[in-house]
Amino acid sequence: MGYINKIKSGLENYSPTERKIAIYIVNNIELLKDATTHSLASLLQVAQSSISKFAKKVGAKGFTELKISIISENKTENEPVLHSSINKSDSLQVIAEKLILEKRMALEKTTHCIHFPTLTTIIHALDKARLIQITGLGASALAGKDLAFKLMKIGYNVACEVDSHVQLTVAQALTPADVQIVLSYSGRKKEINLAAHAAKAKGATVIAITSVNKSPLRRIAHYAVDTLSNEDEWRSSSISSRTAQNCITDLIFIGLLQLHDLRSLNMIKQSRELIGKLE
Repeated sequence: MGYINKIKSGLENYSPTERKIAIYIVNNIELLKDATTHSLASLLQVAQSSISKFAKKVGAKGFTELKISIISENKTENEPVLHSSINKSDSLQVIAEKLILEKRMALEKTTHCIHFPTLTTIIHALDKARLIQITGLGASALAGKDLAFKLMKIGYNVACEVDSHVQLTVAQALTPADVQIVLSYSGRKKEINLAAHAAKAKGATVIAITSVNKSPLRRIAHYAVDTLSNEDEWRSSSISSRTAQNCITDLIFIGLLQLHDLRSLNMIKQSRELIGKLE
């Protein structure tokens, strides 16, 4: 049951304040896109906390989530969907709030699924690696490049090329002393899995940052770290999956930074000072 029907069906059981909020919401859906808890509380002459409590009572995490969900439910069937729940008629403010919600959900779901003992093992394996190869295609390559730059800043030997031919060439030259990180939400890309196979055949440790779905990549990898997002919905870009990947890669970076904090922080300082000379 959608939020609109849920609110309507509960009218008889609400307190006077809750009923006032509910009636306004169902009768003024088109005005919700610019509403905030503060503006709605002032308009209805109720406490701002009452708005938040009502949203949670009907199952939302807060008023923003409730508002966005109701607007989406009320959209006309012929209205073009630009990305996930974002529609052509949405204002930039509504789009911003929907993107925040999408990213937050990806971060929360991914974080809640992390098996931290496995992640700790991965961090220590990376710390001991002679070479860390990072592979990925498309948006995953961007997340890989970001991680590679961060690891190089704190002294790790990293190879991260976006060209699939170069990825395969590097993978087949890895050794048991090396680690390969593979970023792929689907886990089904032929180029990525071929590189993972090559690395594993050479004795390198293969770490997959991928979705929870069964895939060839999960079967190849020694360790898999789950990323969760709404990538099954229509999307114009890999926004939520990239957010989920960054959640994991940033954790890996901070975990390695933590192992050698003084050395790493000193290297970051030296890097900043050197770059500062370019100004």
